[in-house]
Amino acid sequence: MPEGPSIVFLKNKLTRYRSKTVSEASGYGEMDKSRIANIQLMDIDTYGKNLLFVFKDFFIGVHLGLFGSMLINKRKKVNASFALHFSDAEINFYVAKTKFHPGKPKDIFNFKTDILKPEFDPEFITEELKKEKYASQMIGDVLMDQNVFTGVGNIIRVEVLYRAKIHPESIVKEIPEKKLQFLFKAVVAYAEEFLHLMKTDEVKELAWVYGKKICPKDKTQLVIEEMGKVKRKTYVCLKCQKRYT
Repeated sequence: MPEGPSIVFLKNKLTRYRSKTVSEASGYGEMDKSRIANIQLMDIDTYGKNLLFVFKDFFIGVHLGLFGSMLINKRKKVNASFALHFSDAEINFYVAKTKFHPGKPKDIFNFKTDILKPEFDPEFITEELKKEKYASQMIGDVLMDQNVFTGVGNIIRVEVLYRAKIHPESIVKEIPEKKLQFLFKAVVAYAEEFLHLMKTDEVKELAWVYGKKICPKDKTQLVIEEMGKVKRKTYVCLKCQKRYT
């Protein structure tokens, strides 16, 4: 599944289409595309794992899910689920979900939770985690909650918990606040590193523990299993990562 940095990487590929006129939108997706014809594309933005195409009075969110993909000026043999056409180009999405939103992205989304936005607010996140809804959960599950850590996927979750030396099964309210603040910084720093590594396709290759078998620090065997409610493959060093319970 694409993570926040993956979507920002796609957005950066599309910057040349800003301010261009969309001649039409097509695709087999159920969303009404009738308003997207002969209209200027004002901006291209992101919110977590959503790519946003912003027009004057509305915007379209595109979510790639587990198996989605994007092609620029190329087509697959199967029909696109959503496509934007210009006079001299086209952007095709496959196995993607789309949603129409009136207004602007900031009218709908809280950018304080987006790990790659300048608006990301650790103080806001700290207050959110004090709520009972999150305080009694495992941090490995909360990190994947897109209402709190928008853009975090499994690679980021695994890597930042290792770098912050926190076991994913730690209960949020038992983690010292200073340790949580360090975790927030690790999330932002690694998201930016992830985005940079997308340029050379070395995200997994240069991960410290994701996809690995041995802890890079103490050379012990990593525990590799599905953990928490999210049931995603998790890599943990029992020596380096403390369990707060």
